[in-house]
Amino acid sequence: MKNFAPRVPGCWKKAVATTFLVSVLASTAACSGATQTATKIEPSASAAPLADLLPADIKAKGSIIVGTQPDFEPANFTPIGENGVKGFNIDLMDAMAAKLGLKVTYQKVPFDQLLVGVQNGKFDASIAGMTDRPGRQEKVDFVDYQVAGTVFMVAKGNPKKITGELNGGCGIKIGGVKGNDDERLVNLMAKACTAEGKPAPELMTFPTGSDKNLALTSGRVDAMFWPDMAVSVVQRETGGKLESVPVNFEEKVFLGMIFNKQAPQLRDAFLKATEAIHEDGTYDEILKKWDVTVIDLPTPGINLAK
Repeated sequence: MKNFAPRVPGCWKKAVATTFLVSVLASTAACSGATQTATKIEPSASAAPLADLLPADIKAKGSIIVGTQPDFEPANFTPIGENGVKGFNIDLMDAMAAKLGLKVTYQKVPFDQLLVGVQNGKFDASIAGMTDRPGRQEKVDFVDYQVAGTVFMVAKGNPKKITGELNGGCGIKIGGVKGNDDERLVNLMAKACTAEGKPAPELMTFPTGSDKNLALTSGRVDAMFWPDMAVSVVQRETGGKLESVPVNFEEKVFLGMIFNKQAPQLRDAFLKATEAIHEDGTYDEILKKWDVTVIDLPTPGINLAK
């Protein structure tokens, strides 16, 4: 929802409007630890060729544990009154796992626990739209399957006259979530502002994305960074009280599933499964279903961020 992202090639910039990621998605701590077994997509009868790519223990078990964070609609979230997880990331993971003959158990944790959970073996993998960054690649491996941009969400009418330039929010308060990319972006802004003798923006951190939203709508903060694919969701959830401002200083970034660096065979098997759902049209169908074609990455890959 982590340090220092390389830029996506210019061709992606032309494909969709510039905005940022989220990597920064945080999750509801109250949901931490709950699990839900995926049943929507059963392992495919034709999975045998790809299943042979799996590590022997995973293939024999026929299932994996995947960490996610449950409070970012439409990517991965738990609807009110339900216990499981839904979203385009969940649908994509289910489809890839089916290609490999696997069932998935999802474990819901706060965003800042996903990387650690993969490192220490609590999860076999994680899917939550995490930004691929060189600093993170030192700890885990990414199978990149999306691109994303970012926007500022601000109060309707943009009363603070915030712009998407590096110096376009000097002195403002920006809401963020622990473990996401907000601190890096605010630091970039702070350097530009102080270089011009202007006050730096202030980052105020909250436990979850919902808390951050509430802080903005109640006026405790002036803006927050938000993924471009979910602008309509936050506008709906806040009753149309917010509007978006494109962030011009942050180019699009790669988002990926993460795997333990000691499990390259599992990582490579999921890359092949990702390619397979591209080839049969499942990937495109899922993005269209959730109205997030803006995140399309036609050619997935491993650790694409440079």
